[in-house]
Amino acid sequence: CRERHKSRVSERAMSLRFDADAFQSILSKFAGKDKVLRLVQYFCRLNKGLLTSGLVALDAADAKFIAGKNWELFKVLMNARRTYRLFNSVGTLIKLRDGCSTRPWGEKLHPLYILTQWMMALWPAIDHYRFLMLIKWAEGNQAEVRNFSYRIFTAAQIITCAVMFKKGYLCDEKEAESKEAKAARWNCVKAGLVALTIGHVSQFPGLVTNEIVCGGTGVITSLMDLYKMWPKVNGLEEKEPNDDEASARLLGASAAILLTTLGSVSYIRAGGMK
Repeated sequence: CRERHKSRVSERAMSLRFDADAFQSILSKFAGKDKVLRLVQYFCRLNKGLLTSGLVALDAADAKFIAGKNWELFKVLMNARRTYRLFNSVGTLIKLRDGCSTRPWGEKLHPLYILTQWMMALWPAIDHYRFLMLIKWAEGNQAEVRNFSYRIFTAAQIITCAVMFKKGYLCDEKEAESKEAKAARWNCVKAGLVALTIGHVSQFPGLVTNEIVCGGTGVITSLMDLYKMWPKVNGLEEKEPNDDEASARLLGASAAILLTTLGSVSYIRAGGMK
């Protein structure tokens, strides 16, 4: 009994690690770096919505300048992130292969699981055609391919949201506090928000909203993904004595790199390399 109580206290005390090592552990993974870039990309969408809505009090010329720079950043990140989706279907196909026997959604919902995973493998496969257009190896309308493939992804998220709602919110009272039910509620919210995000991007019937909703939900789901990936630490653990010294060294080295970088850029802009 004491051990179970101790485990619960420890679980509640777990918190995110906010240090350079934790951030590096995210950046060292391709998926982690992609989630950071996705966060910035959808923040750009949110900015676009705010700038065009009139909610931000800016001079017309300033608003136009900021909106232009904001959207240029969005387009660069959007195209850069496409490389992450290359061959993404492979992992989903393996998940589908294993899920055929393990039945993670249960016997009754198994057909929906097969359908959802098939759709999750299909949409990035179709989106490869859009990548071929980007590199000028194929001709066509990128928006049409995007809308078609993204609508498949959106439909898969809608099904996932409904199934997770049933497993997380309509379960027995005894099961409501189980890890499975809590995970289902988390996945239900996330899938619903992703459906809103991608539904707007793909112009999915009934889910077209605006850039504020699309960008906002995209930011939230990116943060949810990063929260799951981010290293955790037991809040009851004492801080090591050399932590402050190590942080000071890192700060000093970072400042030196920043100043040297600014000096180097100034030298290049002044024509030093001509």
